[in-house]
Amino acid sequence: MSIVYYSQNLDRREFAAKVINTFLDKIKSCDSFLIKPNLVSGDPYPTTTHPQMVQAVIQNLLGLGKRDIVVADGPATDAGSSYKIIQNHPIKKVCDYYGVDLVNLYSTKSRKIISPRHFPLRLFSLPLEKDLVISLPVLKEHSCCGLTGALKNQFGYLPRRERLALHGLSRLGKDILSRGIAEINVSAKPDLVIMDGVETLLGCQELRHGGKVAHLGYLMAGEDPVSLDSFGFRILQKLPGSRLAGLSIDKIGHLVYSAQYGVGNLDFTEERW
Repeated sequence: MSIVYYSQNLDRREFAAKVINTFLDKIKSCDSFLIKPNLVSGDPYPTTTHPQMVQAVIQNLLGLGKRDIVVADGPATDAGSSYKIIQNHPIKKVCDYYGVDLVNLYSTKSRKIISPRHFPLRLFSLPLEKDLVISLPVLKEHSCCGLTGALKNQFGYLPRRERLALHGLSRLGKDILSRGIAEINVSAKPDLVIMDGVETLLGCQELRHGGKVAHLGYLMAGEDPVSLDSFGFRILQKLPGSRLAGLSIDKIGHLVYSAQYGVGNLDFTEERW
């Protein structure tokens, strides 16, 4: 059974160091790394990943002598210039300080993938070429998907046309978007996830779209994005004003499909740090 590690001690640097140490053998066996933040727009945390978390992961990898490190994402199609978002985000300053490239995935190559269920996708190649991917999502409510976190963060691997197609088809039924998110994770499941739930957004996934900041008070990590989102669903439900209150987890389509497709498990054990 998968393990969800979590802490309510909200020091991101300390938590990231403990995660890296917990998975040290796995990390030491790898030479190339991609760090995947949430850079959906130019909004600050908690719309996007906190720069401290990116900094903490980079520091720990460099401390292990790892040098082949990139940070990469592609902002939302409606967020404006992806170049400006990448260049002006505080995460860029962190990357520049440590000499790590912050890559706009829209400027990179993609490849076509057909899933075992014959679901066609085109994904950016870079995440598939690295030995180990560390995903750094923010746990939030989502206007279309119910919640966004460990699974939805891989939506950033889609080129613009693929994103627009999935969102467009979702207007005919959310099932297509949910299946798409699950299929992305079948092909590009992150190797390690550190999910930030210190602060969250209720109602919507971005400040610019009306998301309301709320204190949640959790940091979470693990190798199973399905278990992490299942845990995240349960703690989000408890917040006053949560749109998830009273819902069954089977209402979160991408979570259910991901479990069905073998990405991970809805059931898990917890280890509190």
